[in-house]
Amino acid sequence: MHTLPLMMLALAAPAKVSSVVVYLDRAQVTRVESVPCSGHALAVFESVPPAADPASFRARSDDATVESLVAEERSLTSDFGPEHEALRKKREALEREMAELVDARARAEALRKLGAGLGDMAVQRVTLELAEPKPDTRAWASAFDAALDTRLRAASDVAARTARMREVQRELDSLRERAAYLEASAARLERRVEVRLACPSEGRARVELQYVVGGAGWTPVYEARADEAGGQVELSTFATVRQATGEDWSGVRLVLSTARPRANAEPPQLEPLTLSASERPDERKVLVRRDERQEHARAGGQVLAETEGALRAASQGVSVQLLVPELAQVSGNGTAVRLRVARTRMKSSFSWNTAPKLHPVVFRVANLVNGAPFPLLPGPVDIFRASGFIGRQVLEQVPQGGAFQLTFGIEESLRVERVVVEEIARDEGLFGGRRRFRYAYRFNLANYRERPEVVELAEHIPVSELDDVKVELDREKTTGGHVFDSVDGIVSWKVSLAPAEQRSVVLSFHVDVPTSYDMSGL
Repeated sequence: MHTLPLMMLALAAPAKVSSVVVYLDRAQVTRVESVPCSGHALAVFESVPPAADPASFRARSDDATVESLVAEERSLTSDFGPEHEALRKKREALEREMAELVDARARAEALRKLGAGLGDMAVQRVTLELAEPKPDTRAWASAFDAALDTRLRAASDVAARTARMREVQRELDSLRERAAYLEASAARLERRVEVRLACPSEGRARVELQYVVGGAGWTPVYEARADEAGGQVELSTFATVRQATGEDWSGVRLVLSTARPRANAEPPQLEPLTLSASERPDERKVLVRRDERQEHARAGGQVLAETEGALRAASQGVSVQLLVPELAQVSGNGTAVRLRVARTRMKSSFSWNTAPKLHPVVFRVANLVNGAPFPLLPGPVDIFRASGFIGRQVLEQVPQGGAFQLTFGIEESLRVERVVVEEIARDEGLFGGRRRFRYAYRFNLANYRERPEVVELAEHIPVSELDDVKVELDREKTTGGHVFDSVDGIVSWKVSLAPAEQRSVVLSFHVDVPTSYDMSGL
């Protein structure tokens, strides 16, 4: 360490962690220290965890100029040495006592056996003297008393030694556990950071040290409560924070970031793209069916919603930072801590939806727009209605102002049934070279609720990606009032049902395929 010509003051106590920005897979920690400053000063930040990235150390001060920052890694062996030595001496003393107790109990066991032998000899003597004309009964009593006294003293000694041995063993086990913990702690490494300051005037300088640590992160958890009468859903956002850096965050200002920092931030480099071809024999085309779900991007916008609490959301361009309203306590041993972030009331339109081909039941669905001042990250959502907890579903990422849906359970009083009416194939014309596949399905709906309801029913038909394969909706046979999305191939109806009413809708379509195709996939 270089010697500075002017006064330098070092602080031995670890600086307090004042604030933490937690990302999904790491955290940025800020420590704060105040040092007396006159000319030059030295602020020492002790016990920086080994999880800290040395390249991320940054120091700043509004009251002084930071001249240099030096970080060194050191072992904790010397810190735990005195306690480890004291434990060793106490353990050795207990082990010696345990050895003495084992010997003493063995002597007591031998004495108990001697007492039992004296009792046997007294019985034999009494048996022999009973045949004599004048037996010595007083001697009999003395012999029995001596044998009994020997056995009692031996039993008492064995019990006392055994009880003390149990106590000593418990103390030894506790000492060994503590010694193992100290050995593991002493094997750890930590960093010591020195910040040299130049002070323009006398006084105290406030110094901040920032660094990035691994072994930390947070995941979102949500609770959604339906208010159907008010036409809204209350979405509570919680953060499950874990960190195993070995450094406790006690009473810190916690900020949650939705950013996904990368270790390598360099842009990707385009590689040359080449085309090549090889001759292959002609093969018969095989018509295959591909079932997939189409996802389309939805533009976000500004949507008004009521967010409770002292939440502050700061935009960072492609991410948002959320300030947790209360000071947080997060242990450094990996224990999970659940923190409330926000509670947002979003306007909602509730509907009854069913897709009987996938699941022949009717669901209660809330159509929402994210009005929270932050994007919703992927995470589990616990669903509640007036009746209580319904279940759990997974929420995909929703941008601020983006539309999404939540499902609030199944309604048993609304019934739906899907019936196959027609699934046949026939040739179209003698010389047409085409084959037509005809499909027709009937959907039976019933309302057993006490009031009228509208059920939204959806079914899909194939979407052809081939110019010579045609798919057409048979509009004359298909029940009217439907909406057809030709991009996704989704046909949907809004069916109004009075109490105790039953209605049916029919879907009919056909697929024309050249006979040159292998059509086993249909």
